[in-house]
Amino acid sequence: MDELNTDEIVRKFLNTEFIFEAPEIRYPSSNPVKDAHKAVIGMSFGKDSLLTYAVANELGLDPEIVYIVEQSLTYEEKHKKNLASKFKTEFGKELQILTHETGKLRDYAHLGMPKSEFGWGLQNTEYTLELIPFAYALHAKYILFGNEQTTAASYMDDANKWTIYPAYDQSHLWTVHLNQVSQAFSGRSVLTGSLIEPLMDMMIQYMLAHRYPEMAKYQMSCFTENEFGADYHWCHHCNVCAKMYLLCVGSGIDPPAIGLREDMLKKEFKEFYTLFGGKTSLTYLNTGIARDEQLFAFYCAARKGVKADLVEIFKESELYQEAKEREDELIKIFCSIYDSISVPKNLKDNLISIYKEEISSFEF
Repeated sequence: MDELNTDEIVRKFLNTEFIFEAPEIRYPSSNPVKDAHKAVIGMSFGKDSLLTYAVANELGLDPEIVYIVEQSLTYEEKHKKNLASKFKTEFGKELQILTHETGKLRDYAHLGMPKSEFGWGLQNTEYTLELIPFAYALHAKYILFGNEQTTAASYMDDANKWTIYPAYDQSHLWTVHLNQVSQAFSGRSVLTGSLIEPLMDMMIQYMLAHRYPEMAKYQMSCFTENEFGADYHWCHHCNVCAKMYLLCVGSGIDPPAIGLREDMLKKEFKEFYTLFGGKTSLTYLNTGIARDEQLFAFYCAARKGVKADLVEIFKESELYQEAKEREDELIKIFCSIYDSISVPKNLKDNLISIYKEEISSFEF
């Protein structure tokens, strides 16, 4: 959260002039991808892209994986290349790596700007365009992103004037536009979508670790932006590590199954949970749905008898009573399969069958 005035940010954005060094317009090829049958997945090794890969593989899409390097993220590339090496050894699937210059649009050191969310708003749009050549080279019919249900979440700014979408570029509505973009640039042969749009985060984390444990051990959701993340792909000192630990515990998954080593429910980590008043610069963790997600996960952990400092604090607070009174509502929100508009239609029936099987196995 950069605490800047929303009106001023919008004004500057609308007044921005873009100048291109090579102004000549080059039209995309109208030739379709030959023998298009695979899926290309933007692989971050987060839970969303790993579940997307695992499900695509189960659906017979023979998925290929591409990692687009964001040079501004301190230790991320090192850790992901290490995970990719082990992943290739186990599954025989090589990680294609692309270092892209457009990443400098959100490299604050390069731009001489303070850290903010500026520049991240079109990340998936950039990636869609950059993955199209991979679709041609790897015979892909699909470009798949890990855009889950909460990417459409929003909240009001401090002045209660603007609706803020922390991840609109990943929302289902925008993914439909990205599908139009990829078709326009590929002779209408490459479709862009998300296999996990029907799911909330907690079910994604549960399904990955429960149905595909061999994939879950490669999970890296942490941005490793601090020195605690220098030598390992979980820093155990950030909001993301705390969230993933909580989602695991709340869904009955042992956190070490995804590589977490530290007990993130110790009292000393309370500041990393927005439910307890913790602060974060990650805007998507400030939505109402993100708050209720933590409420539900702590409630699940309490019901399962988890012994931990923060679970005890939760049980003794008014939050526990709130969760108890909203139990049916929270279960419906976080343990449902949602209607989707970005799941490729010919994959939907088999996909939903997998999800129904997994949700039926979830023990509340």
